[in-house]
Amino acid sequence: MIPTDVDVETDDPALSATEHESRFFTCHVCGDNWLSVKEVYSEGDSQITFIHQMGMEPVLKRVAHLHSEVGRRDETVDHWEYYMDDEMIAEELWQEKLESRRSVLKSICSN
Repeated sequence: MIPTDVDVETDDPALSATEHESRFFTCHVCGDNWLSVKEVYSEGDSQITFIHQMGMEPVLKRVAHLHSEVGRRDETVDHWEYYMDDEMIAEELWQEKLESRRSVLKSICSN
């Protein structure tokens, strides 16, 4: 995987450039692509959204809700949320959909 920084402009004035970070990832084994968007909030909480789309249906997303203690740079994941399109689903189903997606992408790359 090779991460690439992505410049994303936000309409939310509460998020400054340092509080909003986006990266694009590509897997050179299966050809999967995804975008990660990190948003930091004033209380030290943040979330990172991973979006697997890139022309394939359904759109798979997972959201990590992070918390860091005041004065510390370490962040821990409080919980994950998994989505297929805009519908929240169980982690097991999300993992199955991701495996299926990557299997299809890998077969396309192999041919």
